[in-house]
Amino acid sequence: MSESISQFAYIAIAVKNLEKAASFFADTFGGVIHKYGGVESEGYKDVFVKIGNFNLYLMEPLKEDSVIGRYIAKHGEGIHHICFKYEDYHKAVAGLKEKDLQILERNGDFSFVHPKDAFGVLIELAPVPNSPQ
Repeated sequence: MSESISQFAYIAIAVKNLEKAASFFADTFGGVIHKYGGVESEGYKDVFVKIGNFNLYLMEPLKEDSVIGRYIAKHGEGIHHICFKYEDYHKAVAGLKEKDLQILERNGDFSFVHPKDAFGVLIELAPVPNSPQ
């Protein structure tokens, strides 16, 4: 049996204008903008918008040849991935590998299920203590 998902953490959305997108989601759906940041090594800036008990994770590329920049160039703005969190992250990843799913590992802190194995959806896997809570 697979390790159960502990939390559906967020939907990540690739956008061209972070501030405009964050304001839209917050103003339109009663959300709160928080945690502006970014991952400079990956070439994007980001923000979380909390709407009710759910988070949107918005990502804007810092350069066109970044992962998010290339995604927007190919697919346009929109949903990039979803994130599932696990109490026992390492056990969950091991179980998914046993099912012959292609797992793209990142730093040991999180990983992704390749979209070819998940009906076109990129799925991030993370431990429960990983932000946002």
